[in-house]
Amino acid sequence: MNLKRVIRVFIIFSCILTATYVYAADILSQIHPYISVKGEYSDNLNLTHENQKKDFYTTISPGVKFSNMDAKSGIDLDASAGAVFYNDYTDLNYISANANLNAKYLTSSHFNFYLKNSYIRSDNPMEREFFTTTQDNKFVLATETQRGIYWRNVVSPTVEYQFGPESRVGVNYRNNVYQTAAIGSENSMENYVSPFITYWLNRQNGISLSYAYANGHFETSPDLNAHKVEASYMLRFTPKATASLNGGYTKQEYSDNSMNYAIYESSLGISYLFSSTLSASAQAGYYWQNQEIGQNNNGVTFKADITQKDARTTYNLSVQGGYTQDLFTAQNLGFRKYYRATGSITHFLDRQLSIGCLGSVERSESESDTGQRDTRLGAGANISYLPFQWLKFSLEYAYNQNNTNYFYEATNEYKENRGMLTITATY
Repeated sequence: MNLKRVIRVFIIFSCILTATYVYAADILSQIHPYISVKGEYSDNLNLTHENQKKDFYTTISPGVKFSNMDAKSGIDLDASAGAVFYNDYTDLNYISANANLNAKYLTSSHFNFYLKNSYIRSDNPMEREFFTTTQDNKFVLATETQRGIYWRNVVSPTVEYQFGPESRVGVNYRNNVYQTAAIGSENSMENYVSPFITYWLNRQNGISLSYAYANGHFETSPDLNAHKVEASYMLRFTPKATASLNGGYTKQEYSDNSMNYAIYESSLGISYLFSSTLSASAQAGYYWQNQEIGQNNNGVTFKADITQKDARTTYNLSVQGGYTQDLFTAQNLGFRKYYRATGSITHFLDRQLSIGCLGSVERSESESDTGQRDTRLGAGANISYLPFQWLKFSLEYAYNQNNTNYFYEATNEYKENRGMLTITATY
């Protein structure tokens, strides 16, 4: 009898150890360390009009990728740190870092949890919008004119309860911290919370309501309290086509009451799913900005996007017009009339070789009486070659230019040519 018990215990522990080993082996197989070496040349490091600094610099970045994402749960993680060495301006040497996390957990009780986190430490004068990719090709409006180290961390958890195939109620939170060592820029922090509900009355008719509150703290500028209410009615004509009627109200209140304003806006939109890989959307409307002090603004708003993603070709085309609010950035420019068009295309010639290009044009207009307009242009091309599954070569070129119609701001004009060669080895 004792011998039977010993055998049973042995079998149980063997099964546990085997299962643990299999689980650990599965986790380890999803962890992929890598190292990247990038050589980069810029003929205008600080994006200045005169006295451009040119240099070649090298970044050595070890990192790790982990992914076990499926339809119900999982984590996507890509994190790296880099040692940046300048050839001539060695006083600019520093440690860079990038980390992007996307996680979700969908429970059987219909409570769903999502988490996004983005961290960057860089001295690049042009900062990409957080939670966007290289293919999105979207940058914040504010641009530094010096190589100053900054870091940003954005964490955004979402909790929701799904009470129908497309109906849900939940709350989203965001903490956005920006810290910079650049002269003339300021640190900032945003805390943002937004409860929301989307309810489909039937297959054809749905409504969406949301409220957002944001508290902004700035190092030197007045602090901010912002409120936004949005409502939408959605009409689904076919399983592939949905139209929407949208309305919104925004209230921006600053601690010194010098820049308070309200925005009223309405729009009509439509989205269409051409196929499982091709989708498009368009929206047009009007906005009214009422300022407590200063000149009111109003104008047309519009945006449109088309996205194609298949095994060989991916492209994103996007246009946006009306206004933007540049907050929690290097310059904290605030409300601006704004127009932007961006696009990118990547095509795989075969499994090992891909080519791509991207471009952008954007214009911002000051709300003051000067009529100042700034226009920024960007273009680039890239080629990637994967001779082995673990080794990748990438060659890129980028061109950036900023023009202004305002004589006194001509020093803000610049041109930059940049070339990059990157070698990445992944285990």
